[in-house]
Amino acid sequence: MKNQIKTLSFRILALLTVAVICNRVEAQQVPLFNQYFQTESFAYASSTVFQQERYISLVYRDQFGGLIGVPRNFALGYKGTTNGKLGFTANAFGNDAGLISQVKINAGLGYKLFGEGENGLSLGAQLGFSFFGLNEDRINAESLGDALLVQLLGQNGNSLSADISATYQQNGFKLNVVAPNLINESITDDAYVQINDDNAPSIMGGISYEWIISPKLQANPYVGVRHKEVFGAQIDFMTEFIYDNKYRIYGGYREGYGATAGLGFMLTPKLLFTYQYDFGKRNVPFLANGYSEFGLHVKLKSREAIKQDRLDEGQAVVERISEENIFDINLINLEDRSKALRYLSSLQIGSKRERNIRAQEAYETLFVHAKNQQLAKYEVARLAKVDVIELRQEEAMSEKSVNETTPILSEEEKKEINKVLTLATESIAFKTASAELTEESFSALDQVAQLLLKNPGIKLELSGHTDNTGNEASNLQLSKDRASSVKTYLSVKGIASVRISAEGYGSNRPISDNSTQKGRALNRRVEMKIVEQ
Repeated sequence: MKNQIKTLSFRILALLTVAVICNRVEAQQVPLFNQYFQTESFAYASSTVFQQERYISLVYRDQFGGLIGVPRNFALGYKGTTNGKLGFTANAFGNDAGLISQVKINAGLGYKLFGEGENGLSLGAQLGFSFFGLNEDRINAESLGDALLVQLLGQNGNSLSADISATYQQNGFKLNVVAPNLINESITDDAYVQINDDNAPSIMGGISYEWIISPKLQANPYVGVRHKEVFGAQIDFMTEFIYDNKYRIYGGYREGYGATAGLGFMLTPKLLFTYQYDFGKRNVPFLANGYSEFGLHVKLKSREAIKQDRLDEGQAVVERISEENIFDINLINLEDRSKALRYLSSLQIGSKRERNIRAQEAYETLFVHAKNQQLAKYEVARLAKVDVIELRQEEAMSEKSVNETTPILSEEEKKEINKVLTLATESIAFKTASAELTEESFSALDQVAQLLLKNPGIKLELSGHTDNTGNEASNLQLSKDRASSVKTYLSVKGIASVRISAEGYGSNRPISDNSTQKGRALNRRVEMKIVEQ
């Protein structure tokens, strides 16, 4: 009996202690440090319209000292925006303070009244639903003392809450204001909602400024106030430093929680980690040992980026159909078909139904066009094959005709032809350091052309040569150019280019002494040689 009375007395004393502590240290409504900079949407639904990216944030706060009854907090939040005018947030909060636990779920909207981009004025509102109860890990309903606690407070309770907020931004200046307890009504008519009402601030707000110190360093000073009817106004002074958009340092003072310091860094381009430590106040229970707060913030793709990715996927399917000439519609699976239709629909105008109908028509036309393209390729390939066969037949007939009509040259004819070619070789001349023929060369080359026309059964081999004056590489190129000039002249006179070959050898094949002027002149030549077919 004495033990039961002792236990009951302890439980009642514990209840009174928790009530006092909750009232003194705001255990039920701890303003998480992350809501000042990374997750303003935890407190201000109006701020969501100025967020360019969508985020999911997870925050956990604890003392990690093993002290029974120490408050612990967590928060999970989502924030996003649509078309820069409408923002939205959804959050879940958990507060565990000694014998009492609370879970709160809320959702809110923000609407920009005026302004463009990151400038303007917006209003926001949130509606929340809270679940209160005694901590089942520390309460045993079969115990007499615990049963009395349950009888006094009730095993659990629910409440409905609502708040309104406003945000104004202009060129880096930002002002946030919220009335957290605009509505806070118990659904189950219990004492828990009164605890919540006593510990939540009646108004909260803050002013911050984005100060660009250098291209890589930015500072965001913040001054805020939290007003409660019991304690009056409590002031916060803090600053966030951001370096290279990757590393963050925090410092400041929060009245009621003492000095605060922390850091943050990007684990990946889309994942931010933050750590914050409140040093606490030595003369306040539970706060004397300080608190640690951890945050993870995941950047999600914007709706516009997701939409563009889907359109890009559809465009890739359409391009693949065209490039690969896929003319069988059944070769495209249902997933790729949906992607292609989504992309084709984005190119149309009219109502959604009209765009979908036109997209389907355009999709089917892709395969008809691909089939026609494929047939056209087959036809081109067939005609090309026919042309090759006919050309080979013509060449064979021509060669046969030449061989049948062109007699073999006699020795006398060969001597006569060589005589003409030797004379031409001696007569061909070029302008100095040039491949341009002189007029004196034309008469001899005309005779060579007449000779080739009269004898279609022979070919001509041209070889260009120079003396050893100058650079060897230049001489080689000059010899080739001069041989080509002779070939071009004969081609103009009606000799098929296939009957003439031209090559240059530079100064590698002299026929006279390069040490004399006469010898060098003889070495500068284009030799001609007949080749029977």
